[in-house]
Amino acid sequence: MKSFEFLILFFSFAFALALTHLLFAATRMIRHRRTLIFSWPHALWMATALMLLLGNWLSLFDFRAKESIDLPTVFMLFAVVIMLYFACALVSPDFEEGETYDMTAFHEREGRTYIGALLVLVLVSFAANIDATHEGVAAWGAENTLVGLMIVPTVLALVTRNRFAQILCPLALLGLSLAFMVIFYPVLD
Repeated sequence: MKSFEFLILFFSFAFALALTHLLFAATRMIRHRRTLIFSWPHALWMATALMLLLGNWLSLFDFRAKESIDLPTVFMLFAVVIMLYFACALVSPDFEEGETYDMTAFHEREGRTYIGALLVLVLVSFAANIDATHEGVAAWGAENTLVGLMIVPTVLALVTRNRFAQILCPLALLGLSLAFMVIFYPVLD
């Protein structure tokens, strides 16, 4: 088993759990759509978390040819995977006993928490890209142009509660995430 296969096997559990949080919350929202109070900002932040999850998963493919991966790089990748999980779990309402299906109230109450987690994810990803470049995964250095741009709308959304900003910022992140995948991973070979 190569080092990439060993790592991706372990990381796949966290990716699957993160995706499960997003899909479970979306399913509950659809199921309770008649009593759900929809929130565009919250929906866009959920979509952003999903796109970042997908983009980060795709980017791990760049490690497939590496014969070995050093421990600092393993730790950096592990930190990215942990932050992906937190971001996806925190943006996904649990709908526990007694919780309402008011996504506007959920965004008001929890928005700073999950936007903060997304900011930490972007910052850790930026650092991981620098580390991966030093490890010989050159594409990750070039990716930092887009990852660096992701910091601006995330910080803006964190410091303002303006509804327009809460819609525009995740839309900007969605656009950057899509550009990231189109530019760097249009085909896996």
